[in-house]
Amino acid sequence: MKISSTDLQYICQLIYETHNLSVFYINQFEEIAFEYTSKHFQQSSHFSSLKDHIRAYPFHTTPNDFPIFFSNNNFNFFYINLKMDQQFLGSIIVGPSLSSEMSDDKINFYDGDQPIPFLHYQPFLSISLFVYYLIYQQKLNKMMVIHNNQALKPIITQEENTILELSNARRNYIVHTNLYYEKILLDYVKNWRKDKLTEVLNYSIVGEAELGVLSKRSRLRSLQNLMITGIALTCRAAIEGGLNEETAFTLSDFYIQKLEEQDSLHAILALTEEAIYDFTNRVSIANKEVYSATITTCQHYIENHIYGEVSLDQLADICHLSPNYLSSLFKKEVGISISESIQQKRIDEAKKLLTFTNYPILDIGSLLNFTDQSYFIKIFKKFTGITPKQYRNKHSNK
Repeated sequence: MKISSTDLQYICQLIYETHNLSVFYINQFEEIAFEYTSKHFQQSSHFSSLKDHIRAYPFHTTPNDFPIFFSNNNFNFFYINLKMDQQFLGSIIVGPSLSSEMSDDKINFYDGDQPIPFLHYQPFLSISLFVYYLIYQQKLNKMMVIHNNQALKPIITQEENTILELSNARRNYIVHTNLYYEKILLDYVKNWRKDKLTEVLNYSIVGEAELGVLSKRSRLRSLQNLMITGIALTCRAAIEGGLNEETAFTLSDFYIQKLEEQDSLHAILALTEEAIYDFTNRVSIANKEVYSATITTCQHYIENHIYGEVSLDQLADICHLSPNYLSSLFKKEVGISISESIQQKRIDEAKKLLTFTNYPILDIGSLLNFTDQSYFIKIFKKFTGITPKQYRNKHSNK
């Protein structure tokens, strides 16, 4: 890209003035650096939530050399990533536009003199190619852009169907697409394919055109409900992939509670993505630590009773083995003794409590069954190299 910021701003202004299409420039810091849109749009009750969605969209994760189309609540947009020497500089977002006649709820969105432009996909696509050419001085093949834009397909489908069939066709298309991507995503979690997650996360989670509506009163509440459902499904996929059930359900509860606390679309989407990666990573670790059925039973019991009493005799009784034999078998497979494994898991839990809670260090040690604070500090330092206080100062989010 060899265009100055002044020229870029001028191009965006002309797009708005010529086509009555809103234009936003999101810089590399995910900030709206400038925008061109009508005052009536800015005063709309939907404007703020729409801007939140635009800010939350992961433009930088799709460094394609062509315009990318996406939808929000049936409003259509396209964006073009700005790059210089392979460095991401931000994105130009153009929209919204409508690809079908305005329904009553869309009319209510703009009840003034400037409605959302009604554009068939062909002129909307042509505008995207024109803007791309102005920025990069490069001609693009129309069919290539259509082929590489999943979001264009439902728009094209709408225009090819009759008005009577339009609503049903669009609805079915979205359901089928969403189910397809959902299955792929859950399969990647189950089979710990961390390298493949990014390919579907943006489309299946962030792609607003694919989401249903679980609350008509609040767009934020609707997205929270949808993401809570997604985490519940991810939790079960992780269990199928080998993650300990109690660990998976506890993790699910944690992320669902955190989702309830979020107050922006961006925060909800970011937390959901974090949860999916967390589940997938844990499934990966669980599958790399492949032990016999006996040792796996011990490991799961220790994890599930990390706040209670766990002893060699208890584990031997559960496994129907003698304590001495179980102790020898555990050391042979895991590489450390049962007592060391219990200590290690308790210290891992202590690290989470130090990071995510304000519990006093003394209480954390007591909760995890360390006999006194000095012993807790000693064992913590053994596994981490630093004291609990030093760890909290370094890692606490509070």
